[in-house]
Amino acid sequence: MNLEKEVYTTFEAAKICNANITSIKNWIEQGELRAFRTPGGHFRIERKVLDDFLTRHRMPNPFASQRQRRVLVAHPDRGLVERVQARFGDKIEYDSAGDALDALLKLGQWQPDVAVIESSLAGLDVFSLCEKLGSYEDLAATELVVICGEDAVEAMNLRGAGARWVVARGEGEDAVMEALRRALL
Repeated sequence: MNLEKEVYTTFEAAKICNANITSIKNWIEQGELRAFRTPGGHFRIERKVLDDFLTRHRMPNPFASQRQRRVLVAHPDRGLVERVQARFGDKIEYDSAGDALDALLKLGQWQPDVAVIESSLAGLDVFSLCEKLGSYEDLAATELVVICGEDAVEAMNLRGAGARWVVARGEGEDAVMEALRRALL
């Protein structure tokens, strides 16, 4: 299978997804998988759409190995991104944000695989961010590692809002690194 193509047939998409053509067509009709029609009426699926679909649904993704993973660190400690890079190496792209506006702009524009977010970042409503992130098709696959206070109710609410990994500040940087490692798996 040629994974370098820009557009795939439903048959090729079925092979990539390890599904049958009927499932592919059903996903298209249900709006889960975006496709266009050729003048002859056949569906075609762009590679970036198929890549996003596989990632969003946590399916094995042969395209993932072709692109570099991305990590955004939204934290007032600018040195944290350097320590993250030292821990995880140069095979991952890193960026950082020190304030809420910069973090939100980079999330939307850069679309990282994982975002490490300090919940007390000035001007950031982390609960709303967690709730809304999954509703945006381009950001639904972004894993959130949220650093929060010691309040167990706050941590539970963040998980309920959509943060997959929640680390209390008191657990220390090693706990953040471990959550990030798991999120990158």
